[in-house]
Amino acid sequence: MFSSSASEVAKHRSSSPRILLVEDHAPTRMVMSRLIRDTGAQVVTARDGSEAIRYLLNERFDVLLTDLHMPHKDGFDLIKEMSDMPSSHRPSRVIAISGHFEAGALRGLPIDVNFMPKPFSLDTLLELLSGKPN
Repeated sequence: MFSSSASEVAKHRSSSPRILLVEDHAPTRMVMSRLIRDTGAQVVTARDGSEAIRYLLNERFDVLLTDLHMPHKDGFDLIKEMSDMPSSHRPSRVIAISGHFEAGALRGLPIDVNFMPKPFSLDTLLELLSGKPN
């Protein structure tokens, strides 16, 4: 029989990486969120860069995983705006995903960004989330 005390659950949650997933396509957002949660990570989802900025100003995240091509505020604008925030509001790692752009499109951004092209494999996603550079 498995049982957990409230303190064990809180300890696990505090040691689990917090990931902000920004993806405008609802089915993709749902599948990615579920796959990431299955690794034990905590996932918060946003539909676009504007919603993501609100989360970044009010919560702390270890990883920002963002699509680049989105309506309203896209991933490029999100990353640029985030780079102007105090470091306490910026995730330690940023991963950009796109089926429309290539890694070269990230040149000139004010912070380091890992790139993952769509479609991608679950292994590639998990490697990047674990901190392995691409």
